[in-house]
Amino acid sequence: MEFSEGGCTVDKESRSRQEERYIDIRRLFSVLKRGILWILAAAVLAGAFGYVYSKQSDAPVYRTTGYLMVKAGEDQKVDSTSAEGQAYLMTLTATYASICRSQELLNTVIEDLDLDMDYTTLYGRVSVSQIENTYIFRVTVSDASGDMSEAIVRDMIQRAPEILVPIVGEGRIGEVDHPYTNMQAGSAGTRKTIIQAAFAGAFFMILLLLIQAALDRTVRGSADVEDTLGLNMLGVLPQEGSASKTVLPLPARTDKGEDEEKKAVPIVPARMETEAVRALRTRIAFLLEKEGAGNVLMVTDAEAGGQGEDLAAALAVSFAKAGRRVLLVDTDLRKGTLYKKLGIPDEIAANGLSGWLRGEDEDWTRFVLRSKKYGIDFMPAGKASRNFPDLLGGERMADLLRYASAEYDLVLCSAAAAGSSADALALGCLTHTTILAVPHKDRHVVRSRVRGTADQLRFIGISILGAVLTSFRADRAEVEDSGKFIYKNQ
Repeated sequence: MEFSEGGCTVDKESRSRQEERYIDIRRLFSVLKRGILWILAAAVLAGAFGYVYSKQSDAPVYRTTGYLMVKAGEDQKVDSTSAEGQAYLMTLTATYASICRSQELLNTVIEDLDLDMDYTTLYGRVSVSQIENTYIFRVTVSDASGDMSEAIVRDMIQRAPEILVPIVGEGRIGEVDHPYTNMQAGSAGTRKTIIQAAFAGAFFMILLLLIQAALDRTVRGSADVEDTLGLNMLGVLPQEGSASKTVLPLPARTDKGEDEEKKAVPIVPARMETEAVRALRTRIAFLLEKEGAGNVLMVTDAEAGGQGEDLAAALAVSFAKAGRRVLLVDTDLRKGTLYKKLGIPDEIAANGLSGWLRGEDEDWTRFVLRSKKYGIDFMPAGKASRNFPDLLGGERMADLLRYASAEYDLVLCSAAAAGSSADALALGCLTHTTILAVPHKDRHVVRSRVRGTADQLRFIGISILGAVLTSFRADRAEVEDSGKFIYKNQ
């Protein structure tokens, strides 16, 4: 793209993308790998509950059963051989069976035996059923004590005639046979129960992890960058831990063209010389040469608060180490804080890009700070003002980039976040291509917004070389990225 004062070509090429929410085999494996400790913990906890449950359920249960027969009343003349008489007795038997667990009878049993339970508890332990095609119904009581279950059945059978017959008002009932008690063992499969519980716990934890992954809207790795966002994955900028600092002498030029006294100031963190940054530099250099993208790059954040400035500084230092002549320009005229990260005093950084754009001097090199030690040149933003950003798309900015492009092997423009400022849109029309800095798994930055930012840049014809995952943590990397972007010293 030639430098121009304004207009940009609109890129109308349609781009197909996969749905934003997807889980493939690699992503599944990555989710399970990172959550293995949670899965094991859930399995152990569920297994422990299974053990406790199995021990409680292993206690034997005693069931005592007694039988009562229903007959016609002594003053009733019922022919039990006739169909009518049989139907009457069957109905009468069903009636007695249905009221055998009445409150009056069970409360009487509780009082007789001085049971430590209420009506509801005893009701749950008693079952009554009519034997098919007979005038007999059975009463069964379950209890952990065989003596207790037998005592309850015996008392119910004894009390039933005097309590239930007056309620029904017809027929009579009597014991058929002595109650008998059976012992029913609990679930003896303790080991089986523990294994089943452990598998259930692990399964539910896996399900929870997969649901969490499906609902994760952050940019998780190269698969999201390439498939969902439709961008080239250039590399990563590792998250900064404890950053050591180096000393860089930066002589500044005054507006009169006289060099000020050299001052030693701290430079960017030492992480900028990591293998991850070297690999990133190699990929960018390869793509620039392959695509003939030019030598003027804009580096901008997908969202405000990112590490686009750090990325631009890291690339500048790294390319300079590789023998390139590099100019780093801070084009964030609203804040212009990159000079602080480079350790440059305020008075030295006061003259910069804003002075050139205002026409304070026609020699643009007077606003450039040079480092002989690292071979980088830096143009600070200068005095911050909310009125200056309108000048970023103007003729003087285009002239500056044209001059710098001819003077340097690489010009890196650190711009305000494209997702929250129009400055990047104006500047992007004047640069050859753009690198988008995207935070790695930042819950405040979702894929849909990053994709919207990229679409906005493409819509006005701004070329995007690719994306870089910033604040990258190796311990949170996806499986597909572990072999690509994880280095020993990052």
